[in-house]
Amino acid sequence: MPHVDDDALALYALGEDVLEPEQRLHLQDCAQCARTVAGLARVVNGARADEREAALVPPRPEVWTRIHSELGLTTPPDALQPDDAPVRRIGGDATETPAGADRDGGTTGGRRSFWMPALVAAGTALVLGIAGGVLWERRDLQPAEATVASAALSPVRADSPGETGQAVVQQTGDGRQQLVVSIDSPAPGDGYREVWLLTSDASGLISLGVLQGGEGRFTIPDGLDLTDFAVVDVSEEPFDGDPAHSGDSLVRGTLGT
Repeated sequence: MPHVDDDALALYALGEDVLEPEQRLHLQDCAQCARTVAGLARVVNGARADEREAALVPPRPEVWTRIHSELGLTTPPDALQPDDAPVRRIGGDATETPAGADRDGGTTGGRRSFWMPALVAAGTALVLGIAGGVLWERRDLQPAEATVASAALSPVRADSPGETGQAVVQQTGDGRQQLVVSIDSPAPGDGYREVWLLTSDASGLISLGVLQGGEGRFTIPDGLDLTDFAVVDVSEEPFDGDPAHSGDSLVRGTLGT
């Protein structure tokens, strides 16, 4: 199975239940995808850390003034501060602070709660940005698929002259091969269709799997010589529990470059 889509991994790291069952199984066995999720999850967990564990320091008033100046805002600098900012009375004997504020101008609850949603949002954006970067990196690193052989599938049974199909062997840069089979007739209602590779004299055959619907992708076993098993066969099989070829072939074709 190909790697799980990076957007799906990012959403999964954020806690969204977006993976299909086969993607979950792939994630258990694929070290690359597991490392990606683990890295994204660390970013999310850091952003969502309990605010009681994050001793955040509120910015000083001059920070807001510099932000106001850099951005060329028309809003007064004081309006940029959160509503629960400490209130200081200049010229009196005491400095007033709201309930929950410390004497350094920070608050134990309000300021921190003001910044935590922004921190979580920033962490989320960072996760999605990392996912996008990983996606572009994988696009560069993953070898492109190339078609190395193909076959036109012709009808075998005399009672199905219009039944045709196509078989294509695709290979990646790391040597893995897959057979993509498509057939233009509906699946039988009282059985199923199975894809085979045969020798030219039909003395040897290998089942690649069941064809679900009109198209399927099947992994070719490593080391299998397609010059020996060059015939693609799609058979109609009954639900009888017998794994052998039924002898009822629908379409067949020989692979060639």
